Amino acid sequence: MPQLIGQSSTRATLAYSRLAEWRDEPQVIGQGIIMLCRYGSSRIRVDFVDWQLPTGAVITLFPGDVVWLHDTSADFEVELLRFDKELLREASVQLEQTVYSLLRADRCRNDCPIVTTIIDNMFSLLKVYFSQHDCICLDQLVLYQLKAFFLGFYDWIYRNRREQPALEGSQLIHDRFYDLMVALETNFMRSREVAFYASQLSLSTKYLNSIVRRITGETAKTIIDRYVVMQLKLRLRDSGESINQIAWDYNFSDTSFFCRYFKRHTGVSPMQFRALSREQ
Repeated sequence: MPQLIGQSSTRATLAYSRLAEWRDEPQVIGQGIIMLCRYGSSRIRVDFVDWQLPTGAVITLFPGDVVWLHDTSADFEVELLRFDKELLREASVQLEQTVYSLLRADRCRNDCPIVTTIIDNMFSLLKVYFSQHDCICLDQLVLYQLKAFFLGFYDWIYRNRREQPALEGSQLIHDRFYDLMVALETNFMRSREVAFYASQLSLSTKYLNSIVRRITGETAKTIIDRYVVMQLKLRLRDSGESINQIAWDYNFSDTSFFCRYFKRHTGVSPMQFRALSREQ
């Protein structure tokens, strides 16, 4: 379990964590996260692309990202700031969409002492606020720190553009895969069909499958279904909505089809998964 630093605000928390919950299987996160690796090292897969996290690395994660830890050292520990979607929206309201996309595409810095120092100082200041249990403006203080971070990080990236580390294939292939993930985050409740996403990106299904195979080694359908199932798990675990309502919201033709789809991909029914989640 994460070790909270001081109090929690209604919309943000500051904590130390070993992220054990990210090691078993990929999962979708529902919050934004700024993370600084304090000890050890790990490899984190975000939206099916790997990033190295040595000591001092900084990575930014966004709601809807698919995350999974690999090759984690025994002493691995991070300090992280979690914040809800609305706080993220307010903090990035002045950023153009191209800027936001750039931040997502170039989300990790593992070789830049300047970025590490910036986040280290930001967390040190936030600790002062979080440790004051009578602080009544905590959400606003976090908001202004996030605004400064996003603007400052974008400015640094803009002045220090580089090729993505350890990526295979042309930049165009990676850009198209990133476009797929954005389309999937927006439309996962609407469609699970490769043809739908190919149409959204003005690509043929064959070319989209080729792109996904180049990046992940999987088919586009596999990636789409995996993402939808992770979102369904999040919804079943965190909401009290009925199975019928979830099936309707995710555009399944009926509840029976939804239950068969979920069991085919997880081995358990939606009701069984929800019951197991509540026991943990």
